[in-house]
Amino acid sequence: MEELEKTDSYLTETHSDEIDFIFDKEHEDIDDVVWGKASFTHELKTYLRFVRKKFSSKVREKMQKNFTNIIYLTLDCPDCTPNSSRDDSPLEFITEMRNQYPDNDIRVLVPIINLEEDFRPSRKLVLEINNKQKILEKTSIKFDFFLQNKTQEAIIYKFPKNDSNVQVYGIYSQAFSFVKNISELSRLQFLAPFIKSSRIAIKKLAKENFPVDIVHCENIPFYLGGEFENKLPYQIKVLQMIKDFTQIDVAKMEAFWAVINLADKRAMKKLCNDNLIKKHIASLFNLHNSKRFYQMKDCLKFIYKNYYKFRKYVDKGEDIEENIIFNRLNARTLQIFPQIAYEEELYFHSMIYSLKRADYWVTTSKTYYKEILENPHLSGKMYRYIEKNKEKSTYVSFGLDINKYPLENTRQIYQNFNANNFRENRTKNKTAILKEFSIDRIKTNFVDPTLFKGNGVKIIGNLDSFYDAPIFFANPTNEIFAHGVDILFNTILKLFELHKNIQVIICIKDGLKVNFIKTWIDFLSQNKYFNGRWVFIDGEVNLPKFLSASDMILLPRRANMTTVEHFLAMHYGCIPIASRNGILNDTIADIFDDINLGCGFKTKKSLLTEDDANELFLTPVMKALNIYQNNPSSWNLLIKNCLNKDCGWEFKTLEKYNKIYKELI
Repeated sequence: MEELEKTDSYLTETHSDEIDFIFDKEHEDIDDVVWGKASFTHELKTYLRFVRKKFSSKVREKMQKNFTNIIYLTLDCPDCTPNSSRDDSPLEFITEMRNQYPDNDIRVLVPIINLEEDFRPSRKLVLEINNKQKILEKTSIKFDFFLQNKTQEAIIYKFPKNDSNVQVYGIYSQAFSFVKNISELSRLQFLAPFIKSSRIAIKKLAKENFPVDIVHCENIPFYLGGEFENKLPYQIKVLQMIKDFTQIDVAKMEAFWAVINLADKRAMKKLCNDNLIKKHIASLFNLHNSKRFYQMKDCLKFIYKNYYKFRKYVDKGEDIEENIIFNRLNARTLQIFPQIAYEEELYFHSMIYSLKRADYWVTTSKTYYKEILENPHLSGKMYRYIEKNKEKSTYVSFGLDINKYPLENTRQIYQNFNANNFRENRTKNKTAILKEFSIDRIKTNFVDPTLFKGNGVKIIGNLDSFYDAPIFFANPTNEIFAHGVDILFNTILKLFELHKNIQVIICIKDGLKVNFIKTWIDFLSQNKYFNGRWVFIDGEVNLPKFLSASDMILLPRRANMTTVEHFLAMHYGCIPIASRNGILNDTIADIFDDINLGCGFKTKKSLLTEDDANELFLTPVMKALNIYQNNPSSWNLLIKNCLNKDCGWEFKTLEKYNKIYKELI
């Protein structure tokens, strides 16, 4: 007990003796002590030292809190965003992080979309997510923000509790809530109001009930310049996560669009008073509206709302009247605001402001991180900003909660299997899928509806179940360059020309809306030699049923997307053939690089090199076919390695994020 009494609550040596010396009433007269020349300096310093130490310990106790409050800002979260475009979820990462580091309190902030344009906050907000209705609780946090030359209203809602026990907030504003999907929301016209409102929402949350330390911003520009210039409160740090610089439009020079989205009142007045601008807007307005041109404001509003409808013909490369007018509008806007053409100013690239002002930034791939630092062409004009800010950057990998895709769930796949019995049971899935896409079933519209998500799926071609052939599966989006759709079709055609015994399933949602893809499908349809060897599906599919039945998945990606598709493919024993790009290179072990643990095939180089991309990708495809046809034991080893692949969140990944969080605060 005597030893314990020597230490105070601040774990420092006590000053009890010194205090007693000054204030003990039984001591000699205090005046004699305090004013005595010999002792005055010593006792006063002792007293001040005690007060200073007690005060500093209180401050230190307040500052050294044992938790970190994080807002995870994202456009897309499957459990709380209608029409989500991804299979992975930030909630998985957050759950794993909190399990490993319970002192990190992470909450999610998402936009509320897919509401009617005339929705009023006075009504109860019910969202349908993953075929379930969720009732959102309206909070007391309401605010106005000024954007696009008018005042907008925003309200924060609370999502109900989820399985991950993560609190999710949603921002409602009429400025962006009526958009139907995430890809539409990522356009500047809707992204700008969401980012502006989210900055204010984070400040409000910090003031009211959640003192925010860090904003973890996922692949969207958190600073947009102009009226976004003001920083967050100094104590809030920003971690900017950038999945892929090529996903952000760096070459698009629509100056007119930038101004009507982000310019202030004075700039808008300058724009609306220009005679040439008035003339061009009148021409565009009169092309699509029978009303007489009478008010600039109404015409701008009409053009703003229908902008992308007017621009839909741009891919054809024709000099249609709308394109000519927009080119003239852009040219005149650059004359009025010449600074918009330069990198330093508002328009050039919103992500530049994020890099400049973020306290730290990360990419989600070791390979991609090294590539962008070494190759300026991968990020274009962004390169000098990346290089300038590389001291405050790193890469952090990602994972997938594979437990939500159980192999035992027969509703997900036709026949369940595991690493021990896949030889007998996996082939049953292949037999089932060949039967479903036979010519008779497709003609009579009798294909299993559980293969698809939703209605309106269009099927072209068919598969022939009368001969055994490896099934190649491909499920890219219609982003041709990023997903390597051109390489995909060229590879398939080359295999057909080489008389290779293969069958192909291609799934591209809204693929037939893209002329390039439609031309390829028409070409395959017109060639009778290809009959029974391919099927094209325009629609969203249930991946497990296709992956558990296909032998190989083709992933000729050029971009570094945080795709989980190859993880899912391996989980169902479907061998990935991929480009040596970004995340795919990080997470797929080529059998020729690792004979024991190899689980796929990769190109020799990145598809972004100067070499012929078609030839580069064809090489691993031919290697895979050779092993499939001539070495069944090695092929079975590949499947087994895939089924045993650990795709979960690794401790070192979470530890890296935790270190970044700690360093930031």
